Amino acid sequence: MAAAIFLLGILQIVGGVLVAFAAKSAMHEILGAISFGLGVVSAALGIIIAKIDDYVKPS
Repeated sequence: MAAAIFLLGILQIVGGVLVAFAAKSAMHEILGAISFGLGVVSAALGIIIAKIDDYVKPS
């Protein structure tokens, strides 16, 4: 689960960067920036979930 959320976050970051660099208007730049920001949040959430799973699982 954590790996899937992290991977989707990374894909969203890449997509946001590509949209921002290929932007033809301010609307596309805003869309790229928002996508990049939410991708960072999603990737961080994946890392947090992985850390919680490591802590909660009995070894």
